[in-house]
Amino acid sequence: MSVKNFKFVSPGVFINEIDNSFIPKTADVIGPVVIGRSRKGLAMQPVKVESYSEFVTMFGDTVPGNGGGDISRGENLQSPMYGTYAAKAFLRANVAPLTYIRLLGQETAAGASAAGDASAGWKTTQNIGTDAETVGGAYGLWVMKSGTVADFSNGGTDTGAHLAAVFYMDSGSISLRGKARSISGGSAPFNSTASTNAPATIEGQGIIIGTDSSDLFTLVVTGANKGARLIEFNFDDSSDKFIRKAVNTNPQLLGTAGTFYANASAEDLWLGETFENSLRSGSLIGTSNGLQGVILGIALSGTVATGPHNMLGQASAEAKAGWFIGQDLGSPGDYIPQTQQKLFRLIGRGHGSWLSKNAKVSIAKVKQSSTTTSGYGTFSVVIRDLFDTDNNVVVLERFDNLTLDPTSPDYVARRIGDQYYTWDVTQRRLKQYGGYPNQSKYVYVDMNADVDAGASDETLLPFGYFGPPKFTDITQASCSHGYNGLSDVTPFIIGAVGVPGIGSDTRVSGALGATVSADSFVRIRAAMTGAAVGGIVATHATASLYFPKDRLRVSASAGGLSDPSNAYFGLSSTRDTTSTRPDDSLADSHGLLYSSFPDDPTGTGGSLAGLNSVAGVDSWSYVFSLDDVRKAGSTPSYFWESGSRASSLSVTSGSYTNVLSDGYGQFTAPFWGGSDGFNIRKPDPLYNKGMGSAVTEDTSYAYHTYRRAIDTVADPEFIDMNLLAVPGLTNDALTSHMVSTCEDRGDAMALIDLANVYIPPHEQYYSSKASRIGTNPQAAATALKDRALDSSYGATFYPWVQTRDDQTGQLLWIPPSVAMMGVLASSERKSQLWFAPAGFNRGGLSDGAAGLPVHNVTERLTSKERDTLYEARINPIASFPSTGIVVFGQKTLQERRSALDRINVRRLVIYLKKQISILSTQILFEQNVQATWLRFKSLVEPLLASTKINFGITDYRLILDSSTTTPDLVDQNILYAKIMIKPARAIEFIAIDFVVMSTGASFDD
Repeated sequence: MSVKNFKFVSPGVFINEIDNSFIPKTADVIGPVVIGRSRKGLAMQPVKVESYSEFVTMFGDTVPGNGGGDISRGENLQSPMYGTYAAKAFLRANVAPLTYIRLLGQETAAGASAAGDASAGWKTTQNIGTDAETVGGAYGLWVMKSGTVADFSNGGTDTGAHLAAVFYMDSGSISLRGKARSISGGSAPFNSTASTNAPATIEGQGIIIGTDSSDLFTLVVTGANKGARLIEFNFDDSSDKFIRKAVNTNPQLLGTAGTFYANASAEDLWLGETFENSLRSGSLIGTSNGLQGVILGIALSGTVATGPHNMLGQASAEAKAGWFIGQDLGSPGDYIPQTQQKLFRLIGRGHGSWLSKNAKVSIAKVKQSSTTTSGYGTFSVVIRDLFDTDNNVVVLERFDNLTLDPTSPDYVARRIGDQYYTWDVTQRRLKQYGGYPNQSKYVYVDMNADVDAGASDETLLPFGYFGPPKFTDITQASCSHGYNGLSDVTPFIIGAVGVPGIGSDTRVSGALGATVSADSFVRIRAAMTGAAVGGIVATHATASLYFPKDRLRVSASAGGLSDPSNAYFGLSSTRDTTSTRPDDSLADSHGLLYSSFPDDPTGTGGSLAGLNSVAGVDSWSYVFSLDDVRKAGSTPSYFWESGSRASSLSVTSGSYTNVLSDGYGQFTAPFWGGSDGFNIRKPDPLYNKGMGSAVTEDTSYAYHTYRRAIDTVADPEFIDMNLLAVPGLTNDALTSHMVSTCEDRGDAMALIDLANVYIPPHEQYYSSKASRIGTNPQAAATALKDRALDSSYGATFYPWVQTRDDQTGQLLWIPPSVAMMGVLASSERKSQLWFAPAGFNRGGLSDGAAGLPVHNVTERLTSKERDTLYEARINPIASFPSTGIVVFGQKTLQERRSALDRINVRRLVIYLKKQISILSTQILFEQNVQATWLRFKSLVEPLLASTKINFGITDYRLILDSSTTTPDLVDQNILYAKIMIKPARAIEFIAIDFVVMSTGASFDD
């Protein structure tokens, strides 16, 4: 501090403290980027993790494939997720962080409008046609109580049927088989007691058919794969006959037999969603009176192209919680919940379907303002496990003392974050929007514009939410049987009064595969048309058909809570009103309704006129609000009742603060609408063989997904990396793009895998293990030479190796890039990154160099085969009887001979270039004078000297003076330095002469 800064007025001693002990910030350690699938986590954006435990928390553990289970409802774990193994192999060495890009299905605009593999998502092979029983599509099973059959005749009281399950098919047909219920005869079956010629047992779609004496439905499935067969089932998940145990839930088994599975495994349908939660709410599970059901084809808005059977053209979509709304500040009698002020909503940050399948959000601790200086109150946002209960809350993350005051540090958008990424198609890069950095791992906040501008009422608090959208319920739908010659042969239409159609006489059978008599057809037709045949006068059955929606907590005391004020109104995740067990079917009603569903079906307006309505779809299934909470009794019990505020019966009828003062200011909402954008009909939705050789981004969503992920890291100023790996990707065009991306950056190296070295089951079904070896060393060498891939910024290895999954003990084959990620990390930990990642000291895979246990190789290479590979710049992984499996080469893909045709030298130069670039930023915009030159040299020379001491280089020279930075360059604001290095070379060949000498010879000669 200059003496001029002291103020001297009277005599004294003046002391100022100067701290020059600050430690300059060192550059962050740079690690690799790995691209691949994982069980969860942010997708299509780079996420840095420091340890494998952090990776597991964010992305989940390794996935070895062959996961089985309920794929339709759960996860597709049928193929290995190699990226998770690469992350584990590298992070175990603890030498640097790793950046992971999780993949979800993406598509181009052209691909979205195309067919087949060009589009993300999936569909059944055939749409629902006018003959709904002879083609594929989606079929719903609606269930009702047997005792209500009389209510389904014309003029009766309509109690309705509930959607219980959705089946998907490519071809063939499904129907129910059993006792048809008499349209005119109450609960008695339509059987031989009414007429000797009427069938006792029939089957078909559009016919109301009851369960048998064991309360089992019988499903008739006919198709090309398994022919005609019967499947008995119920909806009791504790039963061996539970529908999800009895019916196939693997959509991958409907593909071409022999592609991913043996012919004997082929199925004709798969079971999609089932709605046990909805059925329990209607007391339709465990009933002793039996049930009735009717199967109807499903389409949307009068078009067979749109519906749950067709999710093609749907890229990954983020789950969201419906808009949270404020309390009613008007007159109770005028209260309409859906017109209340929208405040904000929460949208997933990149999790796809995971969020709607695994999480929910609670608004808690809602409190009105406690000061006179501000009208803003506070509240908490709690992200919870979807399957927890109010008796056992599982918090994933929480944010307390939030406010809707845009000027407050606790503003909800500021505390949680409102930033999100979108992909810029023109510039081919991610663009970030939003003003507040994300603090939540799961969601970002989307604020209502009025609230964000501070233009809304200060007293507003989150009091409720818009429930998920759903298909519109049908009233008075015809539930009869149709066949050729009648007018009712069109498919059942969601969202309009439609008539289910069959169109095929042969689908009404008296026995499996046998057609009933002509007289029986007459009697069935009589039941449809109201004609009198054999003394029976019948009419069409009509009923209301209901689609599932959430069950809400009604009573605060439900579930036996010791303190009812701990209850969260809104979404209930328990099996029924008295249970404390979660319901496994909860997420089935929260999926995306169909491809290209609008982001916000409630629209942007604040009234009903602002709806983004879709024919056949309810923009919300319900609107919940604490304004509808009531209390009753002298020791009051609290319960939710829709419409109670409008009737001036709710706790808030006097003031909205009453329900908060009583301690009931918390509720729960679901996330809905998430999609992974994958073809669920493939074990690996991004498999190499599905892309082909002449593929483009417009003809393959898988190709576009990979290409976009690679382009995400193309900008060195967006993300630091020194390695790039996409384990298991073998498409030539994409692996070449990986190398060119790294070369363009100039600061990273790509590890690529070659095609057909090993063909895993998720790529192609082979009954012979020998068939999985799709090439040989000579062919692989020739193929790589033909690609003319000449670059020191890439490297490849041969063959695949075998590891054991820690979690399951399962053996699996992994691509060599996975093992090499571990070798590079362990080599750096043992020595430095510029040491050769090969040989027994650093490349011994049997000795743990890969970070994963390695037990075998797909091919044992001979000495001649290793020579063939190495000459073609493919690094062999050798297996020796006595010394085990070892990496036996370290060439880059560069054809010309130079120091940079070795991995250790390329890694050394990348390291030095990056570090010197970082050091150089310290003198950027300083004066271009000799003092600055000396400062630059003082920064760089210690790095070069240290590298020399640690055997990275044998010598170096740094020149920065007037001979490099000439006056002309100074005038152009340029500092120009020359750095010359002599890289240390690794020993790859050892030549020893053994000379046998005679006894009398002297060693001194």
